[in-house]
This record gives sequence, structure tokens and C-alpha cells, in this order.
Amino acid sequence: MRLAAVDIGSNTVHALVADVVRGRLVDVAHYVEMPELGAHVAKAGVIGSRAKPAIRALRSVVTKAREHGYERLIAGATEAVRQASDRNAFARQAGEAVGTTLHIIGADREAELSFLGAGRHEWLMVDLGGASTEIVIGDGRKMVRAATLPIGSGVLSSTYFSDPPKPDERARMRRAALRELAHAPEAEVDRLVVTGGTASNLPLLLSKRNPPTVLTTADLLTCESRLDAGRASEVAKKAGLPANRIKAMRAGVEALLLFLDWYGLAVLQISHEGLRHGMLLSYLEEGDNWWR
Repeated sequence: MRLAAVDIGSNTVHALVADVVRGRLVDVAHYVEMPELGAHVAKAGVIGSRAKPAIRALRSVVTKAREHGYERLIAGATEAVRQASDRNAFARQAGEAVGTTLHIIGADREAELSFLGAGRHEWLMVDLGGASTEIVIGDGRKMVRAATLPIGSGVLSSTYFSDPPKPDERARMRRAALRELAHAPEAEVDRLVVTGGTASNLPLLLSKRNPPTVLTTADLLTCESRLDAGRASEVAKKAGLPANRIKAMRAGVEALLLFLDWYGLAVLQISHEGLRHGMLLSYLEEGDNWWR
């Protein structure tokens, strides 16, 4: 049996085609478009004018998926649609566009479905730096495969953003980052662990007294809104962070939203242990050959 699923996330629309083989899923094809609903809904509270481009994106991925001859299509929408006051009208339009009901998935059910789909052992580590991002797929403590992508928060911010960023600048940055994400390692992961400057500092935007160690898509969108609340120097004073850090985090938060969507996850875990800890641990084991 061949099935297809499409979901409308905060930044992207994904379509997956998969075969059911002895009770397990085997991926056949995966398509993605970027209607970028999340940022608009976070600011406006409605999908509104973004409905047409979102439905165009939905039609696009479903049309490509149909070429693989699936027997059944299921469709769902998560955080961005869930938070929009016009969500029901949008769901009806979207469902009519692709010929199936678009279900708005509740937050608790989304977590349950993510856990159900995570019947796997691999996990993902992302070290989001200023000029590049290191991605590692792990199985327990074993590194399975890795890649380095030219997605760096500082470079992306200085290349694409004014101070503060304009909506069209964020859109261009996301498109550029998504092109690079196409080269990320493929994996079915059940956990995303993020390290680096953006990851370490984003929780402080949510709570200085009790910064969270787990961030949801909604948390990241809240951070985005606070980062864009004024010029970097103004936001920096309120946050107690350097202005350059604020500028880099503006691009970093977008990258993390993309990673969540790309790997089909709902939350990410912050780690304050990264490269430098690894260097020291390697030195303890390998001595002067730690870097080889």
C-alpha cells in the first residue's frame, strides 16, 4: 500500500509519500514549499492574505506527490494554522484544494503523533554557529553521519537583514537557508539537540530567571517577535545581551524553525555543551592527537 501525508507547518508545507512494507514505512518521495505562515500569524493573528500562497504551496507538493500514485492522502495543520483566528475557513479552502479534509491538529495530539512517528533510535545534533552549521546524526553515543552547511547565523543576518529585519528580508533568508538544507543528512530522528550561541541565548528572551531548556515552535516565534521589536541596540539593552548577538540570533531563530520543520519535529532541546567540551574530552582520551 502507498500512502501520502501533507502537513502545513509554521514555515513550510511538506508532503511525504511512503510505502507500507510489513507494517513499516519506507519513504518514496518528499516535497516541500515555503509559504511562511508562522511569522505572519504570530504578528497578525490571522492567515488572511497568506491563505492564497499557502494553498498554492499545498497544491504544488500534492501535485508532485500524486505522480507517485498513492492510494490515500491525509492532511494536517499545526501551530501556525492552529493559532489563527480564521483557521476553520482556511482549513475548508485547503481541503477543497487537494480533495481531502485538512485536520487542525491539537497541541497535545501533535506531541502524541510525533512520538508515535518516532519509533526510531536516531537523534540529531545541530551546532549552529556564526558562519556554518554542523549537523550530526547519532545513534545513542555513536555518530552515524555528519555534514557541515553554510548556514551561519552571523553571515545570514549580515547578508539579508536590515536593523530590524523587514518581512521580505526574512523570506529571502529562509529561501536561501532552505536551499542549503537540501544537503542535510537524511534521517528519521526523534530528538533535536541544539548547541551554539543562538541556542544558548534564546531561552533568555523568554525568561531570565528560569530560561527553558526545551523550546517549541511557538517559543521560537515569540523569540523572533521580541528580537524584531526594535533596533538591535534597543533590544540588546532589554535582553542584557550584546547588539551583535541580537543580530545573529535574528537569523539563528529562523534557521532553527527550518530545522524543526525539515526533520518533522515539534520541539528542540538546548545544550550548553558543544564543541569546546568535545575538544577537552577528546584531549583526555587522545592527548595531542585530539584534533585528528
